[in-house]
Amino acid sequence: MLLLRSNNHPPMLEKSQYDSWQSRMVLYIQGKEHGAHLLDSIINGPFQFGTFEVLTTINTPASTTERTLTNLTPEEKIRQLCDIRETNIVLQGLPLDVYSFVNHHKVAKEICDRVKLLIEGLEVSPQERESKFYNEFDIFTYEKGETLS
Repeated sequence: MLLLRSNNHPPMLEKSQYDSWQSRMVLYIQGKEHGAHLLDSIINGPFQFGTFEVLTTINTPASTTERTLTNLTPEEKIRQLCDIRETNIVLQGLPLDVYSFVNHHKVAKEICDRVKLLIEGLEVSPQERESKFYNEFDIFTYEKGETLS
């Protein structure tokens, strides 16, 4: 029987404690195999395959070609796999209501950025939201002949 421990699954996000969750996720990820690559995926985005130059031959000039999975070094293949793994780790640490807002993103960095924006938006108090609404209403102007549609 498998016992559930903190190293078996990522920490779950509690909306009122985003900063705490973020720091616990970093520690959790650092403890995983290839933790540095996993963190790099969140901070800098996914590994870019890039291009390589095909050398000149007698019949063909030099050209630049897109790299594919088969052109990657073993270290680069690990980095590419870490991008996929990191996305899964982040998604597993989200409650269902937050997950439903970000599940269409495939890149861990984008997911983390969206979650941060979402949580920061939830932290706005009702009084702040009401004040912002009235400010926007005060700015709204009507010009003669203009319709709302």
